[in-house]
Amino acid sequence: MLSKLNAFFNEHYRRVDPRWLGIFRICFGCLLLSELAYRWSYARMLFSNDGVLPNHFSLFAPMGQDLFSIYHVFSTIEEVHVAFALTFVVFACFTVGYRTRLFHILSALLITSLHSRNLFTENGGSVVTHSLAIWTVFLPLGQCFSVDAMRRSLRAVHEKSSAQLNQRENNPVAPFVSIVVFGLLLQWSVIYFFNCVHKSGVGWRNHSAIYWFLYQDRIVTGLGVWAREHVPYVVFSVLTRATLIVEGILAFILLVPSSQKWMRRVAFVLALGLHGNIAALSRLGPFSYVMVMFFLMLFGQEELDWLGRWFGRPARKITVIFDFDCGICLWCCRVLKRLDPWQVITFVGNDELEKLPAGLDPKVCETSVVVVDAAGRFFLEERAVRRVLRALPGGILLAAWLYVPGLSQLARLGYRAVAQNRIAISGFFGLGVCGIAPTPSAAGPVASPWLGRIGDELRSARVIARETLAFVMMLVLATEVVKSNPFISRRMHLKTRPEWMTQAIGYTRMLEGWGMFAPEPPYDDGRLVVDGRTADGRKLDPFTGEAPEFDPESPHGWGHDQLWCDYSNHIRWPHNQGRRQFLRNYLINRHLYVGKPSEQLVSFDVWWIQDKSPKPGEKHGVPLPPEKLVSYGAVRDSGAKPWLERTRGGKQ
Repeated sequence: MLSKLNAFFNEHYRRVDPRWLGIFRICFGCLLLSELAYRWSYARMLFSNDGVLPNHFSLFAPMGQDLFSIYHVFSTIEEVHVAFALTFVVFACFTVGYRTRLFHILSALLITSLHSRNLFTENGGSVVTHSLAIWTVFLPLGQCFSVDAMRRSLRAVHEKSSAQLNQRENNPVAPFVSIVVFGLLLQWSVIYFFNCVHKSGVGWRNHSAIYWFLYQDRIVTGLGVWAREHVPYVVFSVLTRATLIVEGILAFILLVPSSQKWMRRVAFVLALGLHGNIAALSRLGPFSYVMVMFFLMLFGQEELDWLGRWFGRPARKITVIFDFDCGICLWCCRVLKRLDPWQVITFVGNDELEKLPAGLDPKVCETSVVVVDAAGRFFLEERAVRRVLRALPGGILLAAWLYVPGLSQLARLGYRAVAQNRIAISGFFGLGVCGIAPTPSAAGPVASPWLGRIGDELRSARVIARETLAFVMMLVLATEVVKSNPFISRRMHLKTRPEWMTQAIGYTRMLEGWGMFAPEPPYDDGRLVVDGRTADGRKLDPFTGEAPEFDPESPHGWGHDQLWCDYSNHIRWPHNQGRRQFLRNYLINRHLYVGKPSEQLVSFDVWWIQDKSPKPGEKHGVPLPPEKLVSYGAVRDSGAKPWLERTRGGKQ
């Protein structure tokens, strides 16, 4: 009975396909790179000592308990640029799967540090991002579709002819089994469950929440603005109901053991619809993208076959004719073979004259690789490289630059330079030249049986350590779930927990309090306005580059991105008053940072401009009194004065 239960649990809750882990790694790595690039654009303002939260103050008065960020080491903008450049290398190595385990651990450390450096910009998207990065450290993300996998394959199989290149071994990939998979299923179920049950306010009960959500001018996209102006209110009511239903379904469907393949496909479609709409209508950071990426890890062989029918369709098939006598050419073909999981490439050596297509001069094959597509067209030099890349999954992204005029000509010159020196290049890398095989390396010593037994024992020890650590992590997160979610903390009060558990949550930022736009949707909206006077007498809001605008309404949305939206929303609260001094200093010196002396501010006030969103059926909201946050000098013609007089009666 125990063995049957264990087999059932392994089959339904602990197994995952390593090939989909590889696909997930590539997608998740690209997201980490985009997160870095996004924050890089705020490098000075949010991450350096010139900005709104210097290192020394962040360390002296940390914004959270047990807070750690490696970026506290970097103070000047130059140091931050170096740190971000090194971070880019780490994320890129993880994405392509080079020494995956090492760079995965470093990526988890760095993305958590990146979000922890300034908690003003942390939101639910940040939490799910580094939570997923930490959870998946236990999974073999580099086993398939990675540089590591390619290196192992190149060492294991040494093709020497086109016939061997065209031999495609369809070796089955054993599933990876671990309690980590169950932990991830529980984690995502918890997120959806508490995000659903905490939506208990009036706006969710009367199904108006989506309507109010779209009147958050700070985060709404152009599509959201269009929707709130043209879509009937009844549609928003239906979408509000659908949001609650989908979140509730996703909380349970992930754990249903029967018909699991179809259940998970349905879950993916529901999540794609839910988070796709959120991403299209608002700017909330990486939350929607990370939530959908998780579902990639739940797919299997059948879903790969579906992808294969698209990427392996006849129209994508090509023939690569290469110089059989060139070591570097053969090596490139060996690499291409391993980048071609759906076998759209056929290899032909230029010595196989009977296999050359009609109309192709054999002499051409001596100076260039030749690619023949499904329509019989020939491609040479950089165009051949471009056509090969297009045939690979996602290769169009790598080939796009080869279509740019000027760059394509440079690529052609580069190709010809390599082709003319291919013999020397092959010899330099020990790949063999002119039919001479590379010097064989000396055979390594034969492993003793007892060494094999030691290796097996070490692997078993690693598995035990991994499963134990994952179980402990689940236990720690369970205490955080009980502590941080009112739905359960009201019913199950956690009096105390070990200090090391609290520290583990603090340092990893794996927070478990889930309740986005709960219990109520936001009914008011606001933004920062800088009422500044420049040295040459102009009125200027340096964050918009225009004169200060105090009207809290916007027919087109304010177009704020997630970082600025979250920072401005946090800095306005009274408990953050002590951190406003650095916003003041940043504005005083901003003209030096942007290289615009004409934008030097000799005086300014920073205001929080706010209003109540318009009720359904109304066109305009109700302005609320502006709140002054920071001052410098004397602004004698304040643009906020008319709005203060208009709302003098207090909040309406």
